[in-house]
Amino acid sequence: MRLVKISDSFFGECKKRGTESELLYNENGRPSVLLVHLKYKGNIHKFVVHLRSNISGRTPRSQYFSLPPNKNTKPGHSHGVHYIKIFPIKDMYVENYLISEPFDLMVKGILDKNEKIIIDACQNYLTQCEAGHKHFMTPDIDGILSWL
Repeated sequence: MRLVKISDSFFGECKKRGTESELLYNENGRPSVLLVHLKYKGNIHKFVVHLRSNISGRTPRSQYFSLPPNKNTKPGHSHGVHYIKIFPIKDMYVENYLISEPFDLMVKGILDKNEKIIIDACQNYLTQCEAGHKHFMTPDIDGILSWL
């Protein structure tokens, strides 16, 4: 599990192919969590989950892994790994994310310490998606896989 950025070319391809719905765009190099070797519909793929600054206070805790608030987190909201925003990725669209700020180092440490919890939760969510229980805010996993 690593903190990464997703290239603008990935988002361009999604837009070109009509699979951009519910993706969270880069916004100045938004950090994402790269998860490898998750199973979806019988195959192993790489997946990415964005870190989100403003997860609604009404969002069930089962949908995200909470992190300390960052500078953009609004009162009553959470910062974290929002499992329902998971999408597949290929290495060619993954860029390094420079971890230089103390906050980023702290977040990376929390993610590393809780890697198994995060991976298990993402795998469980993908299993729900396979069973037809995909949240309406989940990106088009099947559409993206069709052109990756």
